[in-house]
Amino acid sequence: MAELDVAIVLLFIAYALFSGLRSRRVAGTNLEEYFLAGRSLPGWKAGFSMAATQFAADTPLLVTGLIATAGVFSLWRLWIYAIAFLILGFVLAPSWRKAGVLTDAELTEVRYGGPAAALLRGIKAIYFGTIFNCAVLSFVLLAATRIAEPFLTWDQWGWFPDALHGVFVSLAEWIGTPITIVGDDPATWPADVWVRSANNLISITAILVVTTFYSTTGGLRAVVDTDVVQLALMTIGTFAFAWFVVDRAGGLSSLPDQIRERFAAGGPGGITGEQILGFTPGVARDAGLAVLGVIALQWLAQMNSDGTGYLAQRVMACRSDRDARH
Repeated sequence: MAELDVAIVLLFIAYALFSGLRSRRVAGTNLEEYFLAGRSLPGWKAGFSMAATQFAADTPLLVTGLIATAGVFSLWRLWIYAIAFLILGFVLAPSWRKAGVLTDAELTEVRYGGPAAALLRGIKAIYFGTIFNCAVLSFVLLAATRIAEPFLTWDQWGWFPDALHGVFVSLAEWIGTPITIVGDDPATWPADVWVRSANNLISITAILVVTTFYSTTGGLRAVVDTDVVQLALMTIGTFAFAWFVVDRAGGLSSLPDQIRERFAAGGPGGITGEQILGFTPGVARDAGLAVLGVIALQWLAQMNSDGTGYLAQRVMACRSDRDARH
């Protein structure tokens, strides 16, 4: 990484740790301050926090994968979130706030109380609280390693202790599954597969340590403060990266021709350059009705349709119904 990159990363880490320490006293006052920031968030802050959480490390990889395998038109399916979030803000947000609970888990306890619903509460707690959250966390952390691996080369930095790096290499070998991009055949794995896996393990550990520190010490208030900065950095970084990539490719005018040339023989799944560039479902894959069906049904079928989880937490943390809508 260049000196500017290192400075940005270190400044953000310092800000995140500072946010946790700054909010620790008020967050420790009571559970409402810890989980809902005292229900004092302005609407724009809650919205920025939702956007930053949705813009996780796996999101750029998802978008890239969708375009590479199905074309630009495949991004139309993401309109399901726009529909669900609008319904959350204008229809469901007042109900979440009126419930007077701290978490969606507490709402489940209130809504499905009594011994008759104990099995339902237990299944929901185990599935969403453990299985689902662990799966999502694994997606995000794996995506983080894909982004961090080219930049966080811990083994090449002289200040990082070799003995400590050796511990992570041994841990990676003990796990037995490479935490890096390799083929299915172990015979084709590069010689430094466990070194690269160790680098990614160190990166994951560093991410978890910093995140755990500011979120546990400062509660939701610290999380939202860091989310706002994260969203700003991600947005600026995305536009800057896109600018350099397009410039390197010769500009927007030549980009379509290069895509057609590169995928002349077909890409993943036989996709052609014209299909990748097709903006509407009908032009790209003649899938207009299928996409309309997905949008019509999946906005309700996806788990966040009722505003559960982090969305409900941000909504309930707003200072008024008006802020929750906006």
